[in-house]
Amino acid sequence: MRIAVIGLGFVAISDALALARQHEVVLTGPLPDRVDAINAGDLPLADPGVADYVAQNTLNLRATLDFDEALKGAGMVLISTPLPKDPERHGYRTAELDSRIEMAHERCPGVPIVIRSAVPIGYTEGLRSRLNSRSILYAPEFMREGHSLQDALSPAQIVIGDRGSLGEKVAAVFLGAALNTRIPVRRIGTAEAEAVKHFSQAYLATRLAYFNDLDSYAMTHGVDARKVIEGLCLDPRIGTKANNPCFGFGGQRLARSTAHLSEAFAAVPARILPNLAKAGEARLDLLTRAVLDRGAERLGIFRPTRGGAEDETDALNALETRLRGEGVTIIEYVGEGLDEEFTRFKEDCDLVITQRMNPALADISAKVFCRDLFAA
Repeated sequence: MRIAVIGLGFVAISDALALARQHEVVLTGPLPDRVDAINAGDLPLADPGVADYVAQNTLNLRATLDFDEALKGAGMVLISTPLPKDPERHGYRTAELDSRIEMAHERCPGVPIVIRSAVPIGYTEGLRSRLNSRSILYAPEFMREGHSLQDALSPAQIVIGDRGSLGEKVAAVFLGAALNTRIPVRRIGTAEAEAVKHFSQAYLATRLAYFNDLDSYAMTHGVDARKVIEGLCLDPRIGTKANNPCFGFGGQRLARSTAHLSEAFAAVPARILPNLAKAGEARLDLLTRAVLDRGAERLGIFRPTRGGAEDETDALNALETRLRGEGVTIIEYVGEGLDEEFTRFKEDCDLVITQRMNPALADISAKVFCRDLFAA
């Protein structure tokens, strides 16, 4: 089957790589540099196993800037378009996604159009009604950035927002792309599938906020946070996954889902999810004070890159904004920590802030501020 993948982000590329073992896959998007890189075999994906996977498998994969070319003859269309938050309307900006779906619907009538973006709950059914099409469905992805190819090849679950034959067909395609065929498949309603995505993200954000709160208590009361976490995580009901404190749940994905659900809970008597943002603010208040108390005159911020792209750490950005608001002079470094600029950076800074501990900082660990308690 020929499959068109609209999008050039890590979800789209990971889906394309997984599917290209068995299908002809054409990626498309308005980013010439990424299209050229994909066609040259220099895949813009940070996953460590990408090179081995490409070397060990024959992949029928290419990219194009021409949407019409990508959609021509497609038997299935996957769409992964980022949805930015609208700060004025407190919702999602779906115009770009709308246009991509409408284009696929027009050029590929009757072909399954699978939305992979994290859309608002109710979005897919509304679009189906507006376009009078039952060929549009939602299939959430559960990929981790930095491990997205691994998650595409070995998903923990496959969730399809369609109970009919269309959903069965799409589920079979995703299952066929996986290396392990013993994967639980759930075919449910569109709104339920959309809710699964957002509530799973919100759960992860809640868990991170919990361990951050624990760490904040430990910092305030002189308790060894790591020892506490190791003790409570011996309980199998809690476990050791996602138990490492940080500055806050960063990136766009967790924050976006929690914000969406918080707004959706306006008429529901709930307390946990609507207050996650407040927990994040309280965490940043404490961290800001902890950094200022160190009394550093020259403060550095280290942002590592992964696969040539800057790491997404919105919590670090928020902390930097607060520190600048206190009049602190900040020196920034973005890179892998292997150049002369980084050597000068370490020498010039009295204190270096980073979201996660990095081996490049090992020689100045005494002047690193980082709440990464379980650094590898």
